[in-house]
Parts: sequence; structure tokens; C-alpha cells
Amino acid sequence: MEANDLTSITERNKEYFNNMSSEYDAHPFRFLVGKKSAEAILKEVENLEGREVMDFACGTDLCAHVKSILGVDLSSKMVDEYNKKVWQQGIDKEEMQAICLELKESEGDQLNGRKFDLVVCASAYHHIEDVKSMTKVLASYLKQDGELIVLDLKKQPEISHKFHGEANNSVCHKGGFDPKELENIFLETGMLKDVSSKVAFNFLKQIEKDKPEHTFEYLLVKGKKI
Repeated sequence: MEANDLTSITERNKEYFNNMSSEYDAHPFRFLVGKKSAEAILKEVENLEGREVMDFACGTDLCAHVKSILGVDLSSKMVDEYNKKVWQQGIDKEEMQAICLELKESEGDQLNGRKFDLVVCASAYHHIEDVKSMTKVLASYLKQDGELIVLDLKKQPEISHKFHGEANNSVCHKGGFDPKELENIFLETGMLKDVSSKVAFNFLKQIEKDKPEHTFEYLLVKGKKI
């Protein structure tokens, strides 16, 4: 894919999330998936207390369980909403805050040497065109033995391609991901070991008017920094 195509996708995602930022958490389905994603991470990672976390694309709420969280998102308005919630809860920004930043492999270290015990990304990989490059970037911000966890829709050929609908042009991977596909992407970074995947949870969603809901599965893929 040409560089200008990637730029176009990035700009579409910025516009999409900027436009919906004020109502994002009010959507019952998004709230449910966010809650289930946080619960899945808490079950998967032992001894979160005292850990420093990067929440890439600001998709989870783990503040009560960790030392600190840095949210990183390319949407300035999503960042504003994230930080507003932090302020409303009386949480110190040293413990939890978000910054507007587009992480790029070509830019090298964009966080002044900061490393994390855990990097999580929930419900965002399907918006990313070059997931191989992004996985390398996220892995590069892990401390030794730190963990990368990605949660997203599991590919189910018979139905998942309809999940996001045709109208949303900010979604690059409308059918979700095959578990082995993401496992291989993790391994190909050369920075991750003990890579595994599992179904973290499932949920019902109606995707066609006047038709029954379908059961979808959410995939959790994790790896540990070498």
C-alpha cells in the first residue's frame, strides 16, 4: 500500500473518532466490549499492582489495578474525553493520563525512553492498516519480560465480515483476525516470546435489521518481551 493511502486511512480514523468522541462511552455495545476487555486483561495478567501500562488507543480502564497508565491515541478529542474522565474521578495525572500521538515505526522512540510492564490494545487493531509495523512499535516500548496484549474480533468467515457494516470506511479489517495470523505477526517482530491466543469472551450483536442476533467472539493475543 502506498504511503498516501496509509495517510488517508489515518486521517479517516482521526475524523471518525473525533466526531464520535463525546458519545463513545454512551454506546451500550462499546461500553460492554470495553468492560469485558478490561476483565479479560485482569484475568490474564498476574500481579498488575505496581505495573506501568500503556493503553494504546485508550480502550481499557485499568487504573484501579496498576501503578500508572499512559493512554496514547491519534484522536485529539478522544484524548480530551479520556483526560476529562480522569479529572472527574479525581485521579492524579501522574497515575493516569492520555496524550495525542501517532506512533510510527519510522519515527523510532517517541516517548523519551519510557518503557512499560504491559502494553494493551483493545478494539483498535481492525482500524490499523499495517498491523505488522504497529506490533513492532508496541513491542519496542516493553520492558524485558513485559507483556503485549491485543484484543479484537476473531475472524468467523461465515458472519464476521458483516460485523462493522459497509458504511464505516475507517475499518481496515472488517472481518476481524485469524488467531494464527496475529500470533505469527507477534513472533515476526523478533521481540516477543511465549506467544499465544485464546477466545477471551463472546457477545451477541444484531447486524441485520429484523433478524436474530449473532454470537461473535473476541480474541486475546499476548506475547512477552524477550
